Amino acid sequence: MQFPFTQQHLADALGMSLVHTNKTLRRLVASKAVRWKNRVFEVADRDALIAIAGYQMNDLRPRPFI
Repeated sequence: MQFPFTQQHLADALGMSLVHTNKTLRRLVASKAVRWKNRVFEVADRDALIAIAGYQMNDLRPRPFI
């Protein structure tokens, strides 16, 4: 997915500091769960992201966007 914004934009949108956002992205890239280079973001390992987040996919019902 092409992201037309920078790490600063992402940090602002998430309410995180730029430093924390940068460290988090570096850890995700180091884990090979994602790739982000030249504003191209790619989920490389969905299962790894699920494990990192501690998400449990028990409820598969559609949820409202809001």
